[in-house]
Amino acid sequence: MKFIRIGIAALVVVPALLLSVFVAIIPAGIMKLFHGRKAADRWMRMNGTFIAKLILVMLNVKVHVDGTENLPPEGTPVCFMANHQSLLDVPVVVGPLGVWAGFITKKELKKVPLVNFWVQSINCVYIDRKSPRSSIEAILKGVQNIKNGIPMFIFPEGTRSKTGKLGEFKNGSLKLATRAKAMIVPIAIRGIRPGLEGISSFRRVHAYVSVCKPIPTAELDDEQLKDLHNVVYGEIETRFAELPAPTK
Repeated sequence: MKFIRIGIAALVVVPALLLSVFVAIIPAGIMKLFHGRKAADRWMRMNGTFIAKLILVMLNVKVHVDGTENLPPEGTPVCFMANHQSLLDVPVVVGPLGVWAGFITKKELKKVPLVNFWVQSINCVYIDRKSPRSSIEAILKGVQNIKNGIPMFIFPEGTRSKTGKLGEFKNGSLKLATRAKAMIVPIAIRGIRPGLEGISSFRRVHAYVSVCKPIPTAELDDEQLKDLHNVVYGEIETRFAELPAPTK
């Protein structure tokens, strides 16, 4: 059943991704050559949002969103942080939630055809999770992106939770925000795993994403910075527990 649902979705999504190279990525690259960076970003965002929503529709996933009033105005130095449930987390936040940011993403995506074109085109930063040096370089590059006005998105757990519960957050992930003196926007995601990794039927999957209150980091003192890990984790943990559990 899992392979049937994924196969049906792939029949639509893969051609859409292939077409997007010519419709979105190449035109955006041309715009940038002629100093139309803002226009290129808007064009990529429009196409990226469409593809993200298409993926969820084809997998029969309905995403319920709340807390959008907590999203900072565009132009705010911001670092989004969310728990990591599924490969669908990115389509969830890009599509239904409407967040457009560069992601800190694993280097293995370099080898995924079509997806790698998108990763390279939207200010994502590759990270080798086995290399401490790569982790530092990724954080520094992400910090520079934020300082240049590009929002960044990181999953502090570092990998997907296979149990559906929150995993331990990596302390180093917070440096992405604190070194850039950015606003941290915690996001809780629940119920998305049955949409892909945990497919068990043809029924619609209901997933939930909630934006928590932003946490400014620019004025935090040393003691507050030491406790920031617990504050961010606590915000996501509390809201995660409040969201409906996945239906079985």
